[in-house]
Amino acid sequence: MPIKIAVICSSAFRERLESIAQEVSNIQLEFYIYQAPNETPNLMKQVKPCDALLLSGTLPYLYAKPLLHDWPIPWTYLKQDEAAISTSLLSVLSNYRVPISEISIDVMNAKDVRHVLNDIHYSGEPPFIQEIELESSFEQIKEAHQQLWHKGKAKFIITSIHQIYDDLVSAGIPAIRMQDPNSTIIQHLKQTKSLSKMLKSESAKAVVGIMAFKEQEKENQLLLQQITSTIHATYQKIDDYHFEVFTTYGHLYNALQYSLLEQALHSSSTTAKLTFGYGTSIREAKQNARQALQFAEHNTILIMNEEKELIQYPHPEMIKLSLKTKDPYVLQMAKETKLSPQNISKIMAFSTSRKSLQFTAQDLTDYLQVTRRTTERILKKLVDHGYAVVVGEEMLYQQGRPRAVYELNFSTYS
Repeated sequence: MPIKIAVICSSAFRERLESIAQEVSNIQLEFYIYQAPNETPNLMKQVKPCDALLLSGTLPYLYAKPLLHDWPIPWTYLKQDEAAISTSLLSVLSNYRVPISEISIDVMNAKDVRHVLNDIHYSGEPPFIQEIELESSFEQIKEAHQQLWHKGKAKFIITSIHQIYDDLVSAGIPAIRMQDPNSTIIQHLKQTKSLSKMLKSESAKAVVGIMAFKEQEKENQLLLQQITSTIHATYQKIDDYHFEVFTTYGHLYNALQYSLLEQALHSSSTTAKLTFGYGTSIREAKQNARQALQFAEHNTILIMNEEKELIQYPHPEMIKLSLKTKDPYVLQMAKETKLSPQNISKIMAFSTSRKSLQFTAQDLTDYLQVTRRTTERILKKLVDHGYAVVVGEEMLYQQGRPRAVYELNFSTYS
């Protein structure tokens, strides 16, 4: 399957990207178009399940920065650099015969322009430089360009902001957008693709856990089954009180992020310690899990990583599933589909836990720990309201009906 990359950009950048995307194999681009870069945070809430996110420039990145810390998939952005400035200046010099001293240019960092001029040993008058700041209005930058042009000081404008470019051209003022070299854009596409593949590989890394029960009780087996089902694990018995659990980093990370293991421990009447070990081998991971057990308290989760660091959960910043939600997006979905906010939250957690965007009803059944009929009712409601789509079928056996393959059609990252 191709790597699906969500791209947040302007319509002009979309056209540019579509013209060169074929240079990178096995990718699929999904575009989210803004009129102005400050719309980026809202567009991020609309991003449907994908493998990676690409922001088209430094401006959308700066607007998105507060959300990126907790963004659950890999992301990159096309940083404005000296190559883009050099390419843009050269384009104006060669195509429009305008000297550097009669150019007005807006950039994220004025030093980049000075570095370019120093590199080419330019000794003439510098261009007029407008430095972009998020706190300042883009209208002020546009007015500065316009005034310089009307006074005859600037004969040409280079702008990093596509909205300003459109306004200047409409007013009859000669201008171009800042031009990233094709090679830079292609390199970022390749980087985004590689980052996604690397994270998938990291998510598949083996993790070993140990579940230690305080007493031998009937409920022990129920809790063990619930824990292993939640993290898609297998287990083996060490003795009547201790069990080894085998899963992957990706499945464990998702369960911890949504406090699913904590909920299972606290909802059970039995008392247990749960530790996990990371390592460069199964043997090292086992040793780390056993060492962590010496420090673990009952009904808590303790992890020892490769650096022998201990990490205890629950963590105050973990996302919690709740029967109540104030998220208007989830509430609107719940109202339309007649599904509970908790079920919608669980489906969102299911989506972020998977390395593949496609899934079957059985995959969701296993995750939700409900009956197949219940899952099919949930999926029907999602499909009927456009929140899921059937993207294909799979046939596991020569006989029997093929199974539908689904893909979610709403943002699961909010």
